[in-house]
Amino acid sequence: MLIKHSSELRIMKKNLESIWPSIGWTVVIFILLAMPKSGVDDSGLFDTLQFDKVIHFVLFLVLTFLWGIYFSPRISPNQNTILFLVVIISSGYGLGMEYYQKFFTLRSFSYWDAVADAVGSVVGVFAVKKSPYGNRGRNQN
Repeated sequence: MLIKHSSELRIMKKNLESIWPSIGWTVVIFILLAMPKSGVDDSGLFDTLQFDKVIHFVLFLVLTFLWGIYFSPRISPNQNTILFLVVIISSGYGLGMEYYQKFFTLRSFSYWDAVADAVGSVVGVFAVKKSPYGNRGRNQN
C-alpha cells in the first residue's frame, strides 16, 4: 500500500511540475472573470458573506500555488525572489482582470476583488513553501 501511495505522489508531483496546469488555470481565471455576471441577487446572502471575494481569493491562491510549484524546482537558489515575482505577476493579473471587466464587459471594477486576488496570491506562496512539491529547503538532496 505504501508503494502505491509513493508512486501516486510522484505522479502528482510530475503533473504539478508541468507547465500545463498553470497555463490551464490562468485561462480558467480569464474565462471566469470575463464572463457576464450571473443572475445572483447582489443584495442577498452571497453579498452579505462576500462570497465573490472568497472566490477571488481561492482562484488566485491556486494560480500562485501552481506557478510557484512550476518554478520552484527550476530555480532553487533564487526561490524566494522567484516566488515574490510570482506574487507580483499574479496580483497584477488580478488587477488587470478588474480593468478588463471595467472596459470590456458589463461588470464593474472592484478594488476589493483586486485585494482578494493579492491576498490569495500571498497565501498561495506560503502554500508553495509548505508543500512537499515546492519545498526546496536545506534538507533536500
